[in-house]
Amino acid sequence: MKIPPILQNVRSRPATVWITSSVIALVNRLVYTLTIACIPDLLQSSMHVPRASNGIITTAFGVGGLIGGSCIGYISDRTQNRIVPQLAAATLYIVSGCIFFFSKSFYQIVIFRIVLGIASSIADTMLFTTVADVYPANLLGLKMSVIFVFDNIGNMLGPLLGGKAYEKMGVRGIAVISMGLGAAELLMLLLFVRNSLDIRRMITSTSVAQAASASNLAFESTIVSACPSSHASLVEAPSSVNPTRASIELLEPKNSKSLPCTPDSSEASINLDKTESTKRNKSMQLYKLLLQLPVVGPVVSIFVATGMQSVVETIIPLRLYDRFGYSPSTISIAFLIVGAVLIVAMPIVGYVNDAVILKYGEAMRYYTIALGAALMLLSLVVTAAASKYALLIFGYAVFAITAMIVIVPAQSAFGDFINTAESHAMAQCYSLAWIAEGLANISLPPLASGLYSVIGFLAMLSSMGAVLCAVCAITVLAFPLKLYWKS
Repeated sequence: MKIPPILQNVRSRPATVWITSSVIALVNRLVYTLTIACIPDLLQSSMHVPRASNGIITTAFGVGGLIGGSCIGYISDRTQNRIVPQLAAATLYIVSGCIFFFSKSFYQIVIFRIVLGIASSIADTMLFTTVADVYPANLLGLKMSVIFVFDNIGNMLGPLLGGKAYEKMGVRGIAVISMGLGAAELLMLLLFVRNSLDIRRMITSTSVAQAASASNLAFESTIVSACPSSHASLVEAPSSVNPTRASIELLEPKNSKSLPCTPDSSEASINLDKTESTKRNKSMQLYKLLLQLPVVGPVVSIFVATGMQSVVETIIPLRLYDRFGYSPSTISIAFLIVGAVLIVAMPIVGYVNDAVILKYGEAMRYYTIALGAALMLLSLVVTAAASKYALLIFGYAVFAITAMIVIVPAQSAFGDFINTAESHAMAQCYSLAWIAEGLANISLPPLASGLYSVIGFLAMLSSMGAVLCAVCAITVLAFPLKLYWKS
């Protein structure tokens, strides 16, 4: 099928990749949260499953996510294809909806959650990967934060929409919505999305051509300046031409920044020598990526930040019920308040992150993560010590913002590292992020629940926060400190 020229132009824009990735983040979170409101009633009232089995449902999603996340990065990098995994994720949404539509037993619900976990991990990995493919390091912070805004909107709307659909139409109503969202995403991908690596190659080839043209102009100007001509003084020869910074992004005229696949060694704070770059370019295994300090720090940071998010989201409802005796409807208002605060705050976090990187260099990304970890610990202490509802919600909202101060630069750091190393392992780096999040979501909330029942809210949240935030800060600072001591 021949694509119309206008549509082809839209499909080739980096902005289209960013917008469609944001929409995919919204769909991904909606499909995940649609069933949150109905799963307890479905299992206990309809299927008469013991309440203790609800944890298996949570684990099933994490298992599916680990399966999808551990495989899709390697497959995408190996085949140099981004669009097929995205189409597979959208198709799996439809498949999971079909399974849920016909579910009559507990084991069918488990299968539904495993399939949904696979789809979600593929979608999450690819949406971050495609954006990092087509945008330079100093623009990734804002792009990533806007994606998280859409993710948060889905997180707020999903339970409400799912609860209403379950009340009116039962399980099949939610299943139909899930299938419809999957079909809509599939259509959007087919119409508006092309392989982001093709767009990246277009930008790179145009940048190289423009850099060559600028170099030729500089050479000619130098010759003219050297000629004993009366007109020579009128010609200003540039002192130096930077091929990377001279390039202009093909389809984003507002931001005249080159794609960092040709890094500027004079300006980058994170530089890799050519031998290391070549070695990393050849290595495609996840475990080799984990041996790199620029990668392991952000991976640990995402584990800590997303894990503590899951802990807080699990324990806060228990705390509000045990300490204040609030009903589920009142508790849900707390999450809506925090969600609204995040929608406003996340673009600001992304913008400030980009401004700091632009002014001080990419190494500041790691110091920003460490600062976010310290602020996250302080917010957890405030939340843990709160004796009033308003103070607890304030602490929770501040924690949510500080967690994004960790997550946004950590997600951006993967693209920065891969572009600087000139490697083909972009998708694998972002699959590591999902694996870290999946492991955190599986392991930390049960641990927190156990500690909450034994040592209480204050001691649990403070101790877990102190240990995890310290590990995060130490791990993420290892790389810039190593560069500092070498210099």
